[in-house]
Amino acid sequence: MAQIAAWGAFASTVPSAIWRVLMIMGLLPGTSDLRAAHAEDQVYVWCLSLVQLTAGFLAVGLVRPWGERIRGRRIPHWIPIAAGVIGGCAVTYLFTIATVVGLAGGSRPDQGLVQGSALVVMVLCYAPTLFWGPLELVAVFAFIRRVKGTSPN
Repeated sequence: MAQIAAWGAFASTVPSAIWRVLMIMGLLPGTSDLRAAHAEDQVYVWCLSLVQLTAGFLAVGLVRPWGERIRGRRIPHWIPIAAGVIGGCAVTYLFTIATVVGLAGGSRPDQGLVQGSALVVMVLCYAPTLFWGPLELVAVFAFIRRVKGTSPN
């Protein structure tokens, strides 16, 4: 279960990051108005996508040996636990709770600039992020269970 949750957390970040980069590069039909609205934000969009993918990939460290070491030195278990819980709660709030509440209230992250089939593609790419935080938290709690019997750090 931990492997599935950790890899699922990472995988849930990939489609929206790719969509965002393709949109800002002008490679997605139907997104020209949104691209124009973010014309001055190209560096931000690239960095946001990179940070999102990196943060998502860190969940994999909870189920891989490299997640417990930095430059070959063992790190205290509380560090990945604290980072995972804080990060998992943050993305659960941002991408699950706030997104659902905003959409239910009629707010759209694209400011209503994407329509038709382009909107369907956008929604399909962003929908997996609803699961990012919960999957991250499942991976963290699996990590805690796994290391619970080891010596305290």
